[in-house]
Amino acid sequence: MPFFTPSVTTESDALFSYLRQQCTQLKLTALGLTGEQARSTPTASALSISGLVAHAAQVLNGWLQQVKDPARHIDEEEYPTINDRLGLNGMFDGSGLPDLDIADVVAIFETSIDEIEVARRAVEEKGTDLGVVVPMPGNPWMPKDFVMNVRWILCHLNTEIARHAGHADIIRESIDGAIAYQLNARADGEPWPPEGRA
Repeated sequence: MPFFTPSVTTESDALFSYLRQQCTQLKLTALGLTGEQARSTPTASALSISGLVAHAAQVLNGWLQQVKDPARHIDEEEYPTINDRLGLNGMFDGSGLPDLDIADVVAIFETSIDEIEVARRAVEEKGTDLGVVVPMPGNPWMPKDFVMNVRWILCHLNTEIARHAGHADIIRESIDGAIAYQLNARADGEPWPPEGRA
């Protein structure tokens, strides 16, 4: 996957394409890490690669349920069932660690990433207006007077995943010095630094 997001044509295409790209960048921060490295917290933060990838998998999967079915009301009591179906037992905030190997955590995240295309198709096939208002999720951290639509959810996912990809970039560089360009090149089977560049 190249470092840059592919060209986009519409607002919907941009939101889904950038979301997939940011998820891929976060996933690549785990490339080649041992389980111990992925669980480590080498910075001042309690965040780890494994914790961030698990958190992102949950967040992505949960919010995309609403994008696929904008009329659906998701209550807080549903989260454990949604997470169980994904393969995660518990809620993860980036500092908590799932009792799973990093390869399993990445596989779970890949399942969530696949849901991006499912959601994109659902929006296209249903002709969903990105401005359609959705029921507020039943959780304590959302403002009571907030109005949410599909566009907001996709923008929120983009910003949250990008933020965590940045966290993970710093953690990964602290572990072994690898940076995002290098990890993208490795994933694509390309040399780093690029040939002809010192």
